[in-house]
Amino acid sequence: MRYTILDIIEWDYGCEGVPDGEEPMCSVVVRDESNNEKVIKLSDSYLTENHLKTGDTIEL
Repeated sequence: MRYTILDIIEWDYGCEGVPDGEEPMCSVVVRDESNNEKVIKLSDSYLTENHLKTGDTIEL
């Protein structure tokens, strides 16, 4: 299904930072072709490697 990215919210790991063995994550607010919105969890590296930003479309 194809989604439009509405917002990308980077997780706040506080002063302790990202736990060992985990990668930074983001909550991504998306809208599908039927105008339904939901929040999905994606790694920051996935978003960066695929040059994804607000307004882009993604197929999951």
